[in-house]
Amino acid sequence: MDTSSLSCRVCHSDALYVGATDFNKSGNDHFEHRRLFPVAEDQVAYYRCQHCKLMFTPYFDDWNDNDFRQRVYNHEYLLADPPFAGERPARLADYLAGLLGDEHKDLAMLDFGGGSGQLEDYLKALGIQNCTTYDPHHHENDTRPELEFDLVTAFEVVEHVSDQYDLFRDLCSLVANDGVLLISTLLQPDNIDTLGTDWWYVCPRNAHMTFHTRESLQWVLQEYGFTLHSLSEELHIAYRHPNRLSERFVSRAGIVQVNSQPSPEKQMA
Repeated sequence: MDTSSLSCRVCHSDALYVGATDFNKSGNDHFEHRRLFPVAEDQVAYYRCQHCKLMFTPYFDDWNDNDFRQRVYNHEYLLADPPFAGERPARLADYLAGLLGDEHKDLAMLDFGGGSGQLEDYLKALGIQNCTTYDPHHHENDTRPELEFDLVTAFEVVEHVSDQYDLFRDLCSLVANDGVLLISTLLQPDNIDTLGTDWWYVCPRNAHMTFHTRESLQWVLQEYGFTLHSLSEELHIAYRHPNRLSERFVSRAGIVQVNSQPSPEKQMA
């Protein structure tokens, strides 16, 4: 395994090898307290920037959509990420509907990377009708909108993408001048130097390949004129300048937990 240094994919400083984990380590291992897949022979190496501290792997660089469908997003993916099936989008829809309130129900909203559109469906059921889904890797919703939106969401998308500048160029271009970008991605913990690839969020079976610090996330966003405001360690907003919608997100005390395991009742529902 090549453990030489690489160039950081955000600030282009030296990124040093921090360790490896086998491909079948999944995010749900953390919640189940056991391995859900057999240990794989493939070792996935991760690197961490010495400047902005971005952590990433080049393992997936040559994969195409078919590779991801066969090896990650296949019939076993829900074992790696059970909330993906509906519990997470339902929870996020409740959060957004409650936060936006009746006065913001007519805003134009886009869910980026939303797959088949579950979040959109839940939001419409809650009265937020002017919303749509765009996912460049999902055939049902892969037509890129020509409009700009008041609110663009990207839940659990960032960590699945290798080229962060390409991702945020697309995301930011879809946000209206007075709009807000809302993303979820778990920032590296304070003890990442100790944890390394033992951090639970480093899970190749979920195709987690890029992990930010606040510094590295702001580094990318400022390229497109956006300012970062972290609402929690996993939920973040970004905007060109403060506006009524961004102030609403900041002023509301309640924060949804994006990464969590559904309760047994919801799993059986």
